[in-house]
Formats: sequence, structure tokens, C-alpha cells
Amino acid sequence: MVIKRDKLIISLKAKESLHGIVIYLKENASPKIAEYVRKGILERCKDLKNFSGYAHEPFLEDLPGEYYSIRKWDYIIIFTVNDKEIRVLNIIHSHRHPLSRQNL
Repeated sequence: MVIKRDKLIISLKAKESLHGIVIYLKENASPKIAEYVRKGILERCKDLKNFSGYAHEPFLEDLPGEYYSIRKWDYIIIFTVNDKEIRVLNIIHSHRHPLSRQNL
């Protein structure tokens, strides 16, 4: 059963991370690829409002609260869920050290 959340909040940290990803791709790939990836990640974030297959983020189990993650290509979207909202906390490249996920 899918539980629809009313609100999606993308934190300042997640916005900064996405901006860094876009800048990196513009400089190292192309502006077209950077825009494609930006749109894809944002669409994946928006889809979280109607998504029910949340997976606990194993590298954040020692922190208080419940953290979840989902992938889009080589990027990991870290978020929390409550009754009314989804809060995207950070977006990181999957090849970064797992402890970098704790930078929320």
C-alpha cells in the first residue's frame, strides 16, 4: 500500500549537493548531461511522495532517528519520512566513502 505524503522538503544541504553535482558535470561532461542528471534526481525526489519501498540507510543506523536512502544512477538520495512529509537531507555520489553520508 502506498501512503501519499503531502509535502516534499529538500534541505539546503541537499540543494547545495545537487548544485555541486551539476557544476561538476558541466565542467567534466557537458551542460546537457548536467541538466539531464539534475532533472532526473529532482524527479526521483518528487516520486518519493508516492513511494512505499523505503530502504533504511545502513550507514546512518547509529544516528538517532530513521534515515532512508534511494538511488538514482550513481547518486544516493538520503531522506527521512514522517506522516505528512518527506525531507531530503543530502544527495551524494555512491562512490564516496560511506561515512560521508553522515554529513547531513
